[in-house]
Amino acid sequence: MKKIKHALILLFILIFGLYIILLIGNDYQMIENNVEIPTVNQLSGVVTTPKNKKAKGIIIFVHGDGAQNATQNGGYKPLMERFAKQGFISVSWDKPGVGHSTGNWLNQSMTDRAFEVSQVIEWAKKEYPTASKKIGLWGASQAGWVIPKVMINNPIVDFSILVGPAINWKRQGVYDTEWRSRDKGASKTKIDEEKENFISDAMLIEKNETYANYKKNGGKETLSADRYLFIKKNMESDATSELLKIKNPIYLVLAEHDKNVDSQETKKIYQTSVNNKKLQIKTIPDTEHMMINPYIGNSKALTTLAAIFLPKYCLIDKDYLNYCEYIVSINSNS
Repeated sequence: MKKIKHALILLFILIFGLYIILLIGNDYQMIENNVEIPTVNQLSGVVTTPKNKKAKGIIIFVHGDGAQNATQNGGYKPLMERFAKQGFISVSWDKPGVGHSTGNWLNQSMTDRAFEVSQVIEWAKKEYPTASKKIGLWGASQAGWVIPKVMINNPIVDFSILVGPAINWKRQGVYDTEWRSRDKGASKTKIDEEKENFISDAMLIEKNETYANYKKNGGKETLSADRYLFIKKNMESDATSELLKIKNPIYLVLAEHDKNVDSQETKKIYQTSVNNKKLQIKTIPDTEHMMINPYIGNSKALTTLAAIFLPKYCLIDKDYLNYCEYIVSINSNS
């Protein structure tokens, strides 16, 4: 009986300890509110505001690819907290068809996505008139085809933070395909074959209006019909021409070891397309595309544990968080 009693006490201590860690690791110094944002669709959003501090700016979050919810399952919160510490409100939302948002994000072109962001900006201006005197955009990956469009059409956007944005949809696909093959230990011959297969498959998508016809004519990818049409609608995306029209500051944040987006190509195109006086580039050492803490990034188990118990302290790379916070700090006073 004593052994059982001791075991139960130890189990209670363990559970209580994990609970305390969970509370500490998810205790963000900001106020979080759920909102409804009327756009073409009714968007279910999250707004975080500073604690005990007057808001002096707004950051609009622009998702990358995929069925993202407002906080990317909590992954945005460490960054939102950093923005809140500098007096900035953060606004994000479930993509159309995700969570409680109406619509279907797979029906959107990059132009549609940009229009949606513009509508959210207008909503934020009305809801937070004082804070909207300073508006910035933050976006990652696929947002690189959205944010330039938004900046061109909305001079009110004072600055943008772009994290690992791609330039050209098809070239990004080839690059991603190469790294997927490398990570599987493929030979150079096999890697070249996979890249050629990707290019051939892209040509099939261009030629076939429906997923059924694509498969009938030799298409190799397994996709939903909606995903197929999303790719077909957006595969000609290239940010180069729009970057030439940018007039307000861009902060380009790149991962040193990005396997999804070619950081070197992105850096080169931004340097040659954006006015150098309006561009700052920062490469975050040792990180990959998602800016996960590199000490845990190669372990799904550790990443999952960090995301659950200590996202505030352990999930996201500290250099990345520090730099993003620095960007909003210098823009809050400009």
